[in-house]
Amino acid sequence: MPQSLKNTDIKEKKLRSSIYISTFSNRTLLISNVNRLIKNDNQNTFICFSPLESFTKSLEDEFIYLFKSNLSKYCENIFFAKNKSITSLKSLANDIKKLQLKKNKSITITIPDNIFATSSERDVISFIKELRFLSIVKNATISLFIYGRDVHLIKKSMTQHPNLCAGYTNYQSIDKNTYLEHIYYWGLNTGMNGESETYHSINNNAPKKYNTVQVQHPHSNLDDEDTVYIAKTAIEYGYKIPDTMIYAPTNSELISSLQAVSKAAIVLSCSDQSCVSQLGIQTYQLRQQHGQNVKIIIKEMKPCLRYADEMYLLQAGINLIVHFGTRFSRMQSSIEMLKGQRFTRPLPSSVEDLLSFHSETATVKGFINALDFINYTKSFLPQLEAVQTQFALIKLECLPNINVSNYLSMCSIQREGDIMTISRNSMYLFLQGVRINDLATALHNIFKLPIQDIFLSETSFTSIGRIEHELQHIGENDIDIEDFSSYENKKVETLPTIPQSTSLAIHKPLDF
Repeated sequence: MPQSLKNTDIKEKKLRSSIYISTFSNRTLLISNVNRLIKNDNQNTFICFSPLESFTKSLEDEFIYLFKSNLSKYCENIFFAKNKSITSLKSLANDIKKLQLKKNKSITITIPDNIFATSSERDVISFIKELRFLSIVKNATISLFIYGRDVHLIKKSMTQHPNLCAGYTNYQSIDKNTYLEHIYYWGLNTGMNGESETYHSINNNAPKKYNTVQVQHPHSNLDDEDTVYIAKTAIEYGYKIPDTMIYAPTNSELISSLQAVSKAAIVLSCSDQSCVSQLGIQTYQLRQQHGQNVKIIIKEMKPCLRYADEMYLLQAGINLIVHFGTRFSRMQSSIEMLKGQRFTRPLPSSVEDLLSFHSETATVKGFINALDFINYTKSFLPQLEAVQTQFALIKLECLPNINVSNYLSMCSIQREGDIMTISRNSMYLFLQGVRINDLATALHNIFKLPIQDIFLSETSFTSIGRIEHELQHIGENDIDIEDFSSYENKKVETLPTIPQSTSLAIHKPLDF
């Protein structure tokens, strides 16, 4: 859990001839810290290995204006990439060394995480050593900022090789207004700063008092770890409720009956996706009221929870989801395994911020035209990034002998919010809540035939930058389909009749 609040605004005391690494969960958080850094730390050079347009795409206009004005006012040298052809960390290091950087200055380098996702740990270490050597040659302080969903890959290298840099910090977005600054180590002129955690407000960056599960609750020493409170709706028909369990008819009645709870397990039921939002609020309030030692379990009584719902409940403060089909005895074993554990995940600041993690699934699904597809996808990308839910844009290149419009009869999208469109030579699908390792299963459920049999190739885009870049190609290769609604209900076409004049093959035995 976070330690007591302390002043971690230590950026003015960085060492010369050193490299400092910070990782960020999203661009908004990174740019907020860049704005603060270039004003307080006299940054001479800002280098971003993304084009300016893609780096600021999907952000609010006021936010972009503030960022640009701060760069112009406080930063002498500004470099943005001209294109997206980042091939390797070695080429990045070579590009940086080619720049005419002045000595005794401060330099900020910003890199998206996707280049690290395709690089080995050896390449990462070699790249950072190159930057460290540059900082020594130029007697410069280098701040390396890395952002995206795969920053955990860099985190592992930094924590296992602390000699690579003078400081490492991770910034994790908690909700739209709050983020967690986790300093692993940080070298200062006065010595090395140890590990600490501090919550900040994105608006003013002041340390924030975080009044959630850290509070000492009046019943925190109660020895009730063997007690299980359960809603009767979380028990399948035919199972006898054990004497060790205390039950109430429904989730709401169970929650209202809880008084002195310290370390007990609380089991709530979920039978309908429409109840997920309220269930998250109830979980959040339970966690706030009873602290980090209680175990909150959600029992799925029907197959109703989507991946995005699970991520939302995780943000609300649950310990475990027991999925539909799990036997009651197996659930009991899982509860036993939770004994002695404490909930350490930071919670959103308020119920309103929690609800921002629950993205209401759009009513649209299936085929839409390319322009609506592009606008729909662009509007959802920032929301999905904020709620830390995985998503994917899938490009399926069509076979040359099949008309792209004919592919519409081969697929059937069942989930609300999942959409598809077609361009000149390809079909595109946008799945707004899907784990990357579940893509093959999702495509198997959408198409009647194996995709390797009916498409030339498959490409998946799972980062915002790559998706936004690919959306431009969709717009450039847009095609018109007359009365495209008729294709959604199109049946498999019958084979054309063979003309009578055509000579048919005759079956006869071979002569040897």
